[in-house]
Amino acid sequence: MQKMIDNIFDLDELKQINLSENEEELKRVMQVYLTEIQSLSNMEDKQIEDALADSTELIEGTPKFEFYKDNLTYLKQSYFIEVKKEETNKIDIETLKELKLDELINIEDYNGNTDLGISSSKISEVVSEKREKKEKWKDYNVISTVSSLIEVEESNMEYISNLSDYIAFVSKLEPAENYVSRGQKNCTYELLPSLHRRHEKDYEIHADKYENAFKQKIIYYDREIKGKSNEELRAEGQHFGLPTEYLDFTEAHLISLLFAIEDYEYTEQHSIVYFIDSFAYNIDTVSLSEKLIDYSDLNVVKSVRKYSSRSYFIKLGNSNERIHFQKGCFLKVSTQDKEEFKEKLMKYGKAVIINKDSKKEILKELFNLGITFENIYPDKDNVVKSIKFHYEEMQRGGN
Repeated sequence: MQKMIDNIFDLDELKQINLSENEEELKRVMQVYLTEIQSLSNMEDKQIEDALADSTELIEGTPKFEFYKDNLTYLKQSYFIEVKKEETNKIDIETLKELKLDELINIEDYNGNTDLGISSSKISEVVSEKREKKEKWKDYNVISTVSSLIEVEESNMEYISNLSDYIAFVSKLEPAENYVSRGQKNCTYELLPSLHRRHEKDYEIHADKYENAFKQKIIYYDREIKGKSNEELRAEGQHFGLPTEYLDFTEAHLISLLFAIEDYEYTEQHSIVYFIDSFAYNIDTVSLSEKLIDYSDLNVVKSVRKYSSRSYFIKLGNSNERIHFQKGCFLKVSTQDKEEFKEKLMKYGKAVIINKDSKKEILKELFNLGITFENIYPDKDNVVKSIKFHYEEMQRGGN
């Protein structure tokens, strides 16, 4: 090792020729001293500088020393570039296995000919796209990738793999009592109400049709529904999957985490919990200093009708068991301020991304704290679901 370092640190040509300006000499030096340059590539820049000072008579800080040091650094950088080129031209077996025929040819235009006409350039193109996609979702790029999708600042996001990191994030919210949260199993899903996902326009017309049908039919299953307001009926329908303009949120952030990871076997994508300062949001949109506008009070409902074109956070009291147990609230999303809503999300929103490979372990931690499926879905099905998870995944380790 020392002999190799002595060679590379004692070359007359590196004292005289600027390699960054002489491509032919750079190629020659890299070919002749490839082994020594490989060793150089394992050294930090400061180590290179120290080794140069120890191995030569050159004095640190002088022009000659800096000239030699710049040549060595350029050699190191050039080596990494060549290695990267070589890696890019290679296709590993696992990547080949992932390739699908419909990625390489247009199946609809296939005429039955056995010569599929798949060129090496097409294979390289598809492989490059797959590599780029994988790179975007590597741990060190997750926050940047998701930030560009959901329009929340990177500085307001965190990527976590355990419950303690989640709790630490929540404890740093300022002021914590002003925030509500929402968990989603896929971090790439846009924050939109179900009504907006299903329809691209005429939201009010579609909403009326859904809600009128719900009012007519739900009476056969729940006689107490007669005494509920339109807003309470909408919330009731929302909890059973009726498309509405409401987005579910909660004041209980551990419950949001449970919502995000309850489908722990889904590992195609990371999960996410959104946090929004609803107090600041409501001041900005409807000029009311309220964390949640009380929609169980009809006088309050009348007073905010003038803000029908804006989105704001509301609560509906304990209009059903689920809202009560989930500490539920809603973001009433206006169809007329979709762009403004995105701006507000960036301004008042934060987010935690949950590693898809850590969901089961985090769910176990929640169960150990007494946060289970039956806490948020108070019915027999979820009592059984909680029992099965506890027995099959916690006591028996999933074996």
